[in-house]
Amino acid sequence: MREQDGTYLGLVLDSMASGVIAIDREGTILVFNEAAERLLGVEKEQVLGRNLLSVVPNAGLMNVLRTGEPEQGRPQRIGDLTVITSRSPVFRHGELIGAVSLFQDVTEMEKMSRELDSTRALVRTLEEVLSGAGEWMVVVDGNGIVTMISEEYAKFNGTTVAEAVGKHVTDVVENTRMHIVARTGVAEIGERQKIHGRALIVNRIPLKDGERVIGAYGRVVFKTVGQLRELASKMDLLESKVKYYEEELTNLRGARHTFASIVGTGAAIAAAKEEAERASRTDSTVLLRGETGTGKELFAHAIHEAGPRRAGPFIKLNCAAVPADLFESELFGYEEGAFTGARKGGKPGKFELAAGGSLFLDEIGDMPLPMQAKLLRTLQEREVDRLGGTVSRRVDLRLIAATSRNLEELVGRGAFRADLYYRVNVIPIRIPPLRERPEDLRAIAESFLALLSADTGEPKKRLSGELLEILRAHPWPGNVRELQNVLERAVAMSPGEALLPEHAPALLLRSAHGARKEVIPGTLASAKAEAERAAILSALAASGGNRTKAAGMLRIHRVKLYEKMKRYGITIPPSR
Repeated sequence: MREQDGTYLGLVLDSMASGVIAIDREGTILVFNEAAERLLGVEKEQVLGRNLLSVVPNAGLMNVLRTGEPEQGRPQRIGDLTVITSRSPVFRHGELIGAVSLFQDVTEMEKMSRELDSTRALVRTLEEVLSGAGEWMVVVDGNGIVTMISEEYAKFNGTTVAEAVGKHVTDVVENTRMHIVARTGVAEIGERQKIHGRALIVNRIPLKDGERVIGAYGRVVFKTVGQLRELASKMDLLESKVKYYEEELTNLRGARHTFASIVGTGAAIAAAKEEAERASRTDSTVLLRGETGTGKELFAHAIHEAGPRRAGPFIKLNCAAVPADLFESELFGYEEGAFTGARKGGKPGKFELAAGGSLFLDEIGDMPLPMQAKLLRTLQEREVDRLGGTVSRRVDLRLIAATSRNLEELVGRGAFRADLYYRVNVIPIRIPPLRERPEDLRAIAESFLALLSADTGEPKKRLSGELLEILRAHPWPGNVRELQNVLERAVAMSPGEALLPEHAPALLLRSAHGARKEVIPGTLASAKAEAERAAILSALAASGGNRTKAAGMLRIHRVKLYEKMKRYGITIPPSR
């Protein structure tokens, strides 16, 4: 019977979910059930009769043997597991003869507890948001029962949070469709809803657990339709600003003038405009030729604006104004670290900026020879290599070039590459100087006076007949630009509405006085003047542009040569 009792007791211990270990007074293991085997990862036969510390080094049961005091609900780590242990001493006739420990795996319970704590914290956060954010929000479950509602929204609906929670949403919110969204799972965005006579704009969004709809979230986006209108008005204003800035950016990077901006109806300028208009319809390279101040840049703008690339950028570079050591980086760009002081991230050159549009190279005759070779390669290959870069970039653009120099003469002297000359001289267009357009002088002057009036806000000045005669007598070596400077000075000096001879520079008056004595078209004086101009040009060409040598060949003083060159509008750019 005693053996049967022992067998039955063993079955009872092994059926328990909790681990059971019992030891004698020396710490020898006497009882070790199947749950203890599972939790400790050792078999009963291997541990029975062994000291407990050899199996569980951190066993607190040995402490119970020492103190004789029980320990309840003590957590203990066993490998990756967390167990809760209760330990009790075993007495017989008042004598401590051993100890017993019951322990249970609570790893999953501990994980569930942490998740529960996180959930509680999230719920508290949501409740604080709903109560303190001033938002009008409500949450319902799949049956349309209110589970959460903001304090402000409850107050607007004539109730409290405590009263609303647990009720069906139709009993809390007037004209609501929250229960319908919770049932169908179809969101309703920007819907109009009337509550207590006020029109609101609301969003209703289904809440899902995977594919299953478990409720819905509703929020009042605009508490009045007026708020929506105000937002729409702000959006319209922002769109207008964006459109304005886009137009300004286009103006900054695009052409600002058209053929209508080129004033004049005389035969010379009309022929140039007609050639330019025909050229604008193609994608061919245009070479604008003319003296300084004749309006070559104006023509370049107009050709771009009238051409198929008008929507693209219009980028310009004055080759005479860029230092030789900066030319390559300006034209082709550079990569980060290409040289000391290079901008972080690198910088695109004019070729890249002009992609899809037009690149205007003004005074191309002043381009350094090394750059001419690189420009030619870029035009032929349609590729650009940044300074310090290893990757070629494709560019698609139209080239418009301009020069006030005699390119043929420069080619002959080896100052301009012949192959580049033929590459840019596809459609040459000569812009006539102002002295060849006497019939357009009044119209140009009137146009510029109108622009000055618009800029200053003052009434437009009137050009007197006397001053007009003086203007017509002047040879205008500086062309239209010089005329603009003269008129601007006259407007500044004139106290009244009329521009008179005394408002013009003294040099202009002397020039006009001398002109009255000699140059009349068709006369002997006119022929003499033309011959004299041709002789000066020939001498300058023969001397390679050296004025002192040219004066010696003409047998006149160098100062006299300078006077005649200025009179006839002859300019020689400084040699490189």
